[in-house]
Amino acid sequence: MKSAFNVILFFLIIILIVSAVRPFWTKYRLGEEIEVAAIYGTKNSIEDTKEFLTQKLKESGRDFVGDDFNIEKNEHNTVTISITYEDRIGFFGVSLKTLEFTLKATVREIKEKF
Repeated sequence: MKSAFNVILFFLIIILIVSAVRPFWTKYRLGEEIEVAAIYGTKNSIEDTKEFLTQKLKESGRDFVGDDFNIEKNEHNTVTISITYEDRIGFFGVSLKTLEFTLKATVREIKEKF
């Protein structure tokens, strides 16, 4: 009986750890995706960048759209994409903690000379 309790407790702890790490993993992956979109934006318009970002997020199963992001582009083709969003740490449907994340990616166009 004690062995079964220990096994159940072990699995509950593993689930809790995975639940706690998930928002940070999501932040990391989302950061990579907005950086790719910022690189795309150096050669394309803001509208095309929003469309590209929305499509990329849809493919990865995210709930964000291009309008959720602040996209800026200057005359030197430097693109900055930022977002502030909330995520939560949950355990079996119960929200334990709400976290607020701010992501920002700035990419400058590189013109190579051959």
